[in-house]
Amino acid sequence: MVSISDYGDFYKMAKRNIMLAILGFNAQKHFCDTRERMVSNVLSSLHKLVAVDPHSPLNFREVYTTELFGLSLIQNLGEDVCSVYVEEFGREISKEEIFHVLVHEILSCVVEPDWRDYFPYLSWLPNKSFETIVSSTEFRRDAVMNALIKRQKERIARGEARISYIDFLLEAKNSTQLTDHQLMLLLAESIAAAVDTVLEWLYREIREVCGGKAVTEEDLPRLPYLDAVLHETLRLHSPVPVLPTRFVHDDTTLAGYDVPAGTQVMINVFGCHMDEEAWESPGEWSPERFLGEGFKLADRYKTLAFGAGRRTCAGSQQAVSIACVAIARFVQELQWTLREGDGDKEDTMQYTALKLHPLHVHLKPRGS
Repeated sequence: MVSISDYGDFYKMAKRNIMLAILGFNAQKHFCDTRERMVSNVLSSLHKLVAVDPHSPLNFREVYTTELFGLSLIQNLGEDVCSVYVEEFGREISKEEIFHVLVHEILSCVVEPDWRDYFPYLSWLPNKSFETIVSSTEFRRDAVMNALIKRQKERIARGEARISYIDFLLEAKNSTQLTDHQLMLLLAESIAAAVDTVLEWLYREIREVCGGKAVTEEDLPRLPYLDAVLHETLRLHSPVPVLPTRFVHDDTTLAGYDVPAGTQVMINVFGCHMDEEAWESPGEWSPERFLGEGFKLADRYKTLAFGAGRRTCAGSQQAVSIACVAIARFVQELQWTLREGDGDKEDTMQYTALKLHPLHVHLKPRGS
């Protein structure tokens, strides 16, 4: 709801709430230990998998996504939920199924095409298959979210208050006049909302700055190459290839084009990042473009991975912190090699960009 709401009173209230509860500066400080524990858990899992079978490639996405989802649950619900009973399903569902319903199914539904969007003059015609998918997805999401919210309300009623998004929203519910449905949607959105030479350069920088100490968020300002690696990755492999649709309320002129009221505008982030007028050799991955004399601070804003302006992604600060610390710790402790042939795999163009097939990596603990 925060990402797609019109810029008005509700949007301002919703964004203010999520910033105060989990994404603002003070809230981020509170969850710093939780984020570091998440990275440590990922590393622990990777080390265990390597110890069991050091020669088999690992599905990195599978390990990382599990821990990242756990972090999201802790921030939003106050606990890493392992399972929950869903009355509408008549059974208890696991954390894996919770993830599937709240994240995978929702993102798949978002990119499900509705041909009426391309032929507005035929919008009066029904599209039963699309409507069935949307209805089924919403039903399953609502059922799981209501079960999770009920569980947390019972926890709060027992006097077990925690610092989390749901605790914040329930406490502020009367003053903000949020309906139960709006509260559920805000929580659901927040839960759903993650070359050898380069690695050695990065490892060298980390060693020079941190020595043998594990990298923390406090070290990030002193790691410019790490910052460049992140921004170049966001440019070449933007997590959101197309920004959410924006509705034009008033006639306006944009870059010389007349845009009438009622128009829906989508920004092609992938196209912007591949623009040869803005980037030299845009198809090449080169972190150095964000370093040195040719780099200007404004160049960072040419990468629209988190949007820009008043509608910039509320979670950008957390995303950058998690990604940078995770990358640094992974490089610090492990040597990485892609499974042969995986380097050429293509991205998918869903609501968020993923590899069509997950990358598999060979890992070797440093010093072994």
